[in-house]
Amino acid sequence: MKRLFIYGTMLVLSTACSTSFLELENPQGLDLRRTIVDVPSLKAATNGVYDKFQSIHYYNRSFLLYPEIIGDNMFVSRRNSGRYINYDFFRMNAEDGNATDTWYQMWRLIVNANLAIDRGEALELNTTLQAQANELIGEMYAARALCYFDMVRLYGQPYNYSPDASHLGVPLLIEPSMELVKPARASVKAVYDQIVADFERALSLVNSTQNNGRLTVPAIQALLAKVHLYREDWEQAERYATDVIDGNSHSLLGNAEYVASWAENFSSESIFEIVNSAIDRPGTDGIGYFVEPEGYGDGLASADLYNTYADTDVRKQLIEVGSRPSAETPAYIIRKYPRGATSMDDHIKVIRLSEVYLIRAEARAEIGKTNATFYAGAQADLNTIVQRADPEANDITLTGDALVQRIILERRKELAFEGNRLFDTNRKKMGIQHIQSDRTQSLSYPNNGFVLPISRTELQANPNMEPNPGYSRN
Repeated sequence: MKRLFIYGTMLVLSTACSTSFLELENPQGLDLRRTIVDVPSLKAATNGVYDKFQSIHYYNRSFLLYPEIIGDNMFVSRRNSGRYINYDFFRMNAEDGNATDTWYQMWRLIVNANLAIDRGEALELNTTLQAQANELIGEMYAARALCYFDMVRLYGQPYNYSPDASHLGVPLLIEPSMELVKPARASVKAVYDQIVADFERALSLVNSTQNNGRLTVPAIQALLAKVHLYREDWEQAERYATDVIDGNSHSLLGNAEYVASWAENFSSESIFEIVNSAIDRPGTDGIGYFVEPEGYGDGLASADLYNTYADTDVRKQLIEVGSRPSAETPAYIIRKYPRGATSMDDHIKVIRLSEVYLIRAEARAEIGKTNATFYAGAQADLNTIVQRADPEANDITLTGDALVQRIILERRKELAFEGNRLFDTNRKKMGIQHIQSDRTQSLSYPNNGFVLPISRTELQANPNMEPNPGYSRN
């Protein structure tokens, strides 16, 4: 039987295993060109792509931890299991196993999405079945777009790092190839253009507004709003965020419901989340086990973050003040993944309605710098999130850069431990206080260490692949 492999970032078919290749298993363990022959087999293939999001090297752990540990929200306890220590000490290198595993896991998803799209679009179906296939194909365009968005944020500097976003992004492979390819890295602009095109294509195919664990219309709109925010297209970010908010398919939780919602699946506020089940879960390798003291308990919140919350802010309850025997006292224990050491099946909330409000707030605040009529809307969106969390909070009436900075602070407070912090500070060209258990290091922007290294294995396999500055090829 033929098997799929990835070599560097090339896709080939091989009839035998080789240590020179990283095996890339498709969702069914078969050649998708032959196994996607109807809508049920297409759906099985798309389920396999969604499964790739569940990897501990992606949304079930590493992708959420990188921006928090390198940033100022989380650090690794002095008493630990040895995981992510190099990130805690800000000493990443091209041989880093976590960065390598995440790189390859993302390529697995992209390659399988490419195959599902290609074979799905080749099916000849009647009108009813075509509508079903279009929904699935659209989800695969959105899955590929999300994966590229995550990848370019991890391995490339932010969009505004160079005036025309011409700096190094990641390779663009959007069609299945059975030939040996050794692609170069595309520019960040080219990658973002592809992300937007994929999400827009997805919107033309997907019709569902409610489908738990799947990329629906509001999920795609919310992610498009976030992509446009990152590339500073404020008008488009505001437009898509408004589409989600006005669509009424999701609603904000009340103050009294907020804390308990983190132990629940598919709240009214959660727009897209990665599903973990009792039989399909990360177990002791998930982010919940990493932060729960009954598990490894390695990841602790910083006192700096904890002190940003007023005592009347309900979100402060998601950080418990305790102790870490033979290590930190006090220890700020993260409770945002409360099933991590019991059933170990916390769903991962990729994007929530509260973030969409903050996206629109930031977009409106930036537009307000040249059109002051937008400030009122920005303040209203920000106050919606601030006062949901803390009903005693005063109205925020800031304008200009002060308003933008207050929104970034609110993103830190609302989205803590969800994999956003470093990306936010980096795109805003902010330095960070890199916090560890017993020391703090000031890191200025720009910084080579704010992006992950390209794997040395990848660099050696593909001479066209350029390393990130600050990391050696050899």
